[in-house]
Amino acid sequence: MSARGERVLGAITGRVRLRSSARGVAERWSLVLAFVGAFVFFAVARPSTFLTWDNTRAILDDSSALCVLAAGVTVVLVIGEFDLSVGFVAGLAAAAGVSVMAFHGWSVGAAVAIALAAGAMAGVASGIAVAYVRIPSFIATLAVGSIAAAIELAITKTAIFEGLSPSYLEIATTRVWTVPLRVIIAAAVVLALLVLLRTTVFGRHAAAVGDNPAAARLTGVPVGRVRVIAFMLAGLAAAIAAVLVTSSASQYYPNLGTGYLLPAYAAAFLGLSLGGGLRFNILGSYIGVLLLAMVTTGLTMMNQPSWVAALVQGVVLLVAVASVSVRRRGAVGR
Repeated sequence: MSARGERVLGAITGRVRLRSSARGVAERWSLVLAFVGAFVFFAVARPSTFLTWDNTRAILDDSSALCVLAAGVTVVLVIGEFDLSVGFVAGLAAAAGVSVMAFHGWSVGAAVAIALAAGAMAGVASGIAVAYVRIPSFIATLAVGSIAAAIELAITKTAIFEGLSPSYLEIATTRVWTVPLRVIIAAAVVLALLVLLRTTVFGRHAAAVGDNPAAARLTGVPVGRVRVIAFMLAGLAAAIAAVLVTSSASQYYPNLGTGYLLPAYAAAFLGLSLGGGLRFNILGSYIGVLLLAMVTTGLTMMNQPSWVAALVQGVVLLVAVASVSVRRRGAVGR
């Protein structure tokens, strides 16, 4: 080949590599790029109100319960399953915890313990149904969610419980160096689950089950136990989210958790865009929640109606799932 031909071929190869590199960066960091883009847009559109510490603190505080719930959902997604009961389980945990304070005068610590126990038991029930009874997770968790909703109704009779203990409300009102306690609790839960999945034997087993349950079982991974633990953690996360919601609202109200299911999954699927491995991860889910919360707050500041935020969340979930499907087909093709 002539020197000119080699130069032309080298230039073409360089451009192909550049495009491939740019595409890889865009795919690997698309969530971060979307976060930065949304931040810049709203900062320019509403600089006097959006670019303030009060607004940042409000976004973190308002999204704290969703952060916890999304982290719990992510644990189940890591093992290749779905938990559609978390919204109902959150309602059950809230009803169980608040009712013992309202009806029986139990202490705040006991009420929180009851809420956590209710969430964990519901998660264990889902895990047993999926792992040992071999019911598909969609059906099993819908059934458990229906049972949880029925028990919630039996406890509360659709009543709204107000006049909660001031100590319980302090969960929402306490600040540590101007940072709301709810934000700190949410960050602690996210960090704990992040460490659990990345640095422990359970985390390695969960990833193996999510990749190939049959192969994991052949290598000695206790697949059933891993699934039960994952669903239990999701139930616990739903219960913690319920405590954060009721303490902030200063009351219990029926079906308080059902509105969190869609944004939790939207955030989890957005998290797949963080990194090149196409794996669900806690950090990505956390950033996804903050992105959704920032967009919702920004739209509110721009005087958009409330339904726009719900529409955006649905579109985000659809686009995130579609982009993951396209990337996976591309990876298989390569």
